[in-house]
Amino acid sequence: MASASKEEVIGKLNVRVVRGSNLAICDPLTHTSDPYVVLHYGAQKVKTSVQKKNPNPVWNEVLQLSVTNPTKPVHLEVFDEDKFTADDSMGVAEINLTDIYDAAKLDLKHAADGTRIKTIYPVGVNYLGGESHVMWKDGKVVQDLILKLTKTDSGLITLQLEWVHVPGVKL
Repeated sequence: MASASKEEVIGKLNVRVVRGSNLAICDPLTHTSDPYVVLHYGAQKVKTSVQKKNPNPVWNEVLQLSVTNPTKPVHLEVFDEDKFTADDSMGVAEINLTDIYDAAKLDLKHAADGTRIKTIYPVGVNYLGGESHVMWKDGKVVQDLILKLTKTDSGLITLQLEWVHVPGVKL
């Protein structure tokens, strides 16, 4: 995990990169791609493994970021790994942290498992490819979301966010 800048860490965000769907074909000879996902948050950069020759990859990998400002989005970019040239961008999206952060501030210890805290709808330029739900699940605040990639012809990325409280930090 990359280290956070000098700003105070208010929480950790576990980002489970579940899968990609209908990603762009970047290798014309093989009619496929070798995708991986990169997350940027401030000076932090984390990435998934490369899924060879797969426009519908399943990663199911958890990447962790230290959150310092909940109004600052996480930038997501999908790349196609190339052996002899620079990796090609396969699309970008942003992850808004305010909804999961606001839910993490609530006292939910008496909430029933599976309680839906908030629903976010795919409107405007929020990158959502469908409804997103912030929920109380297994004693944690989680958000499932599907992001539509921009700056590309096609592609969706399925994620699950989990807020991780940092001991001693009051939200």
